[in-house]
Amino acid sequence: MELLLNDLLGLLEGEKGLYASMLLALQKEKKAIVDSNHEELNETSREKENLFLKIRILEEQRLSVLEKLARNLGQPAQDLTLNKLSQSVQEPQSTQLADYHSTFLSLAQSIQEINLSNKELLTHSLDLVKGSLSLLGDLLSSNPIYYRTGKMEAGDQSGRLLSGKV
Repeated sequence: MELLLNDLLGLLEGEKGLYASMLLALQKEKKAIVDSNHEELNETSREKENLFLKIRILEEQRLSVLEKLARNLGQPAQDLTLNKLSQSVQEPQSTQLADYHSTFLSLAQSIQEINLSNKELLTHSLDLVKGSLSLLGDLLSSNPIYYRTGKMEAGDQSGRLLSGKV
């Protein structure tokens, strides 16, 4: 069981590093969004994708170790959290697991906050682009003419977009 706990602690340390790297990538992404730096935004997207793959691999390994630990403790694997595991093992692993628990909670909250911030920035940017496209569309659309019948029909194109001179 000691060997399994050490394996788990090693995997958790690796995951902690990857999640910290994800947080940094999200911060770089935020800066790229604010600066409208498309190249940097593409680079951070690739970086995040690579981090997701690495996290998934470590996560699968961690789940495998947790299943073995759960069998040793006689508990269902899906109910075995870091908090519960820290209460079931001896020191110093107990303290280490509790520390990882609080670290992962903090990292998850920070990642969630910056992700929400990035989403809001991207939504705002998209709204600005839609507004600009709408403005350009209005400039190209025909000038409507109201007839005595009350019906509105399209007139000629305005052409305001094609020439800035009067």
